[in-house]
Amino acid sequence: MTKRILKLFLLFIGLFLLLLAINSFRNSRLSIFPSFGFGPGVQDFTKNLIGGYELLRNSAHEVFIAPADGWNSEVAIIPSKVLKVNTYKEFIIAERQGLKRRNPKDSLDGYEIPDEKVKDYWILNTDKNYVLKNLKITDLQKKLESLKIPIDIELIDVYKY
Repeated sequence: MTKRILKLFLLFIGLFLLLLAINSFRNSRLSIFPSFGFGPGVQDFTKNLIGGYELLRNSAHEVFIAPADGWNSEVAIIPSKVLKVNTYKEFIIAERQGLKRRNPKDSLDGYEIPDEKVKDYWILNTDKNYVLKNLKITDLQKKLESLKIPIDIELIDVYKY
């Protein structure tokens, strides 16, 4: 009798584990197999820029410029979402689209989506570790001229750079 109960118990445990495994393949957030749920996506990339900086894409909306060896609050970066970029001498010039919270009324939802109303330009000096940020197109042209960067510099889409 106890062998029969043990076999029945093992059968139910096996079925439970099978259902759990099937569910984890269908919904990766509940995965019990971490190797299937982590790692870079197919379209994620890292591209070298100048001065030890890289253009990084970690997700559709997380495209930013930062040093290859890491950074902290003291290091100049260009945060997400970078749309276009180019370099000139020690400068990195970028067009950026602002992000907004997907659901501002939900304090638990921190996911950000592109804000079509916010577009600005950033100039990062890799030698002196400073960044000019939130520039409008007219301000960008003035800063390019004062920094002796050609004002006709073409910013290239991050996927083509």
